Amino acid sequence: MVWASVAVLLLVAAVTGIVAHFLDARSQPMLVAAALAHVLMLAAVPGTAAAGIAFGGWGVAVGLLVSAGAVATQVPLHRGRLHRARAETDLEGSTLTVLHANIWLGHADLDALVALVDTHRPDVLTLVELTPEADAQLRPRLSELLPYVHVSAAAGGEGTGIYSRCPLVDQQRHDGFVTELLSARVQMPGRPLVFAVHPVPPWPREPSEWVRELGLLRQLLAKIPVDDGPVVVAGDFNATHDHRRYRDLQDGRFVDAAVAAGAGMLRTYPAHTWYPPVIAIDHVLVADLQVRSVDVVTIPGSDHRGILARLAFGPELGLRG
Repeated sequence: MVWASVAVLLLVAAVTGIVAHFLDARSQPMLVAAALAHVLMLAAVPGTAAAGIAFGGWGVAVGLLVSAGAVATQVPLHRGRLHRARAETDLEGSTLTVLHANIWLGHADLDALVALVDTHRPDVLTLVELTPEADAQLRPRLSELLPYVHVSAAAGGEGTGIYSRCPLVDQQRHDGFVTELLSARVQMPGRPLVFAVHPVPPWPREPSEWVRELGLLRQLLAKIPVDDGPVVVAGDFNATHDHRRYRDLQDGRFVDAAVAAGAGMLRTYPAHTWYPPVIAIDHVLVADLQVRSVDVVTIPGSDHRGILARLAFGPELGLRG
């Protein structure tokens, strides 16, 4: 009886994670379940063992079926590895390195952030939770490496910034978002359009705002003409691969850099606790770009890890001025 209860409890937890993955959730409990879906799905492993003890062969069969469903939801995070290995020798033309960081209401160690820029030499740095004070400190210190800026450093940590090695044109601030959402085109070979985004979290606040902003972001990206060139969307999406609304942003043209590279789940939050980050909510989406690599980087003093994506243009884009 005990083993039966344990098996049912564990398998129900795993099924909840699978359902949350596929559901276009709008309620807070299911959105939280989706954020933790990969953790819930791990329960399928001990659940299958417990079901075998309690119910025999058919219990194992049910457990394996649940396990297969769980694995299927996570395969896209790893499948890109084979594609990357085949395509690695075909990467030609100009490159684009993007570093994204959530600086936790300006509380991150700005010395460490400048050191990261000096080490990795990104072409573009996107920041969210940028305060006017943090921007004032960063601009002079980044002036040699990233002298061109498009910033809306709102008070209260709702600011956003794009810092670039090359001139920025077509600078825009997009309405309809609680925190600042910016875009600009980088005047470099390929002329990529870069967005810095930070949709509101679905918890602990009312999730309807998160639902609305993810939908609005999808509409915004869908309006970009296909022949408009490469696009990079970097930010803290407050959404994981297991949120249906985040996957909907990847409509065939856009792809998560981690998915394209087969890098697996790059967990970025929380980064300020004694235990390691649990969920992956910081991402770099790309369109019409190849992904050479994508990794997490530590941002001392922040509650998020950053994302470093090394991208490449196709040969035809690399020839553009």
